[in-house]
Amino acid sequence: MITRHHFLLVLLCSIILSSAIVDVNPVLALLVSVGAGIGAIIPDIQMKRPKNNPLRTTAWGIVQVGRWICMPVICFVYQRFFKTPAKPDDKRVTHSIFGLLLYFMMLAAIVYVPVLLFYHEIPVLLVWGLLTGLLFGMLLHLTEDLCCRKGVCLFYPFNDIRIYGSIRPCDVLDTRILGFHVYHGTVLFFFLVIQSAVHVSVYEMIAFSFLSIGLCVVSMIWQSDVRIGLPENRITDSQEVITT
Repeated sequence: MITRHHFLLVLLCSIILSSAIVDVNPVLALLVSVGAGIGAIIPDIQMKRPKNNPLRTTAWGIVQVGRWICMPVICFVYQRFFKTPAKPDDKRVTHSIFGLLLYFMMLAAIVYVPVLLFYHEIPVLLVWGLLTGLLFGMLLHLTEDLCCRKGVCLFYPFNDIRIYGSIRPCDVLDTRILGFHVYHGTVLFFFLVIQSAVHVSVYEMIAFSFLSIGLCVVSMIWQSDVRIGLPENRITDSQEVITT
C-alpha cells in the first residue's frame, strides 16, 4: 500500500489499543501509538526520496535509519547463513516474517542503548510501550501489503511462495482502501462508545481492543480476496502502475 494508507490504517488500530490503557498510563498509551506510527512506515526500505513533500520526506528519513544501520547486518546474515543474496533495498527482507522479526530485534537493540546508559532516568515500561507499538505497526504493515496484488513472500528466505490479494493501491476506481479507513474508524468509534459505557479492568479492555483490531484485520483480508500464489506468478512493479 501507499505510505499514507499504511500510516492512517495503523494509526486507527493503534488508537484502539492505546485507548484501552490511556486511563491507567497516558504516556504509555501515547508511546504505543508513536511506535505504531513508526512501525507502519519503516518496513518500506525500498522507498524513494520524494520531492516537495515535507511529510513524505519525513517518512523517508525515518526509513533511512533502519536501511543504513540495520539492513547491512541483515543482508550479511542472509548471505552468511542462508546463502541468499540480499540488498539493503530488497523489499522481500522486511516483508517476510523472519526478516521483519530480525529487523525489529535490531531496532529494539538500538532503542535499548539509551536505556542502558540512563537506566535510572528512563522507565523500562515506557520503552516496552514504544517497542510494542513498533512491532504492532510492522505486523499490520505486513498484513496490509499482503492484501495487494504484489503481495508478500511471508516465508522468505526459506521459500518464495507469495501471498497476495486483489487490491491495486494506485487504482483510483478501487474504493476498498477507502472502505478500510471507514471501517477502521467505525470500529474505533464503537470501541470508544462501549469503553465509556462499561467499567471493566484494563486487562479486559486490552483483550477487547485486540478483538476489535482483529475485526479490522479479518475484514480487510476478506475483502481483498487474499490467496497463495506460485513464485512465477509474481506481480512486477510495472504491472502495479495504473494509467488514469
